[in-house]
Amino acid sequence: ESKATSIDVYQIVTNRIIELLEQDIIPWRKPWISGGCPQNLISKKKYRGINVLLLNALNYAQNYFLTFNQVIQLGGSIKPNEKAHFVVFWKWLDKKSDEGQGEQE
Repeated sequence: ESKATSIDVYQIVTNRIIELLEQDIIPWRKPWISGGCPQNLISKKKYRGINVLLLNALNYAQNYFLTFNQVIQLGGSIKPNEKAHFVVFWKWLDKKSDEGQGEQE
């Protein structure tokens, strides 16, 4: 029987911010380069929330990103020494109130 490993997103983000601080980079004070707001190259959807801070801190000249599957679908490949960057997926969830009145939270 295999146990599913849970990922602690908060710890991953905290570790990344600590890494940046140890490099004397204060991500929320950094003068952003003119790469623009980070976005997906295919969908043009802009990243939001903590992803903006994390991806801007990479200092790319252009802030366009692809998923591994998107690279493969385009016929591309990943260079052997390249590393993936962490992106936090989040969405709003509607749930019914516990009071049974059918209100949504």
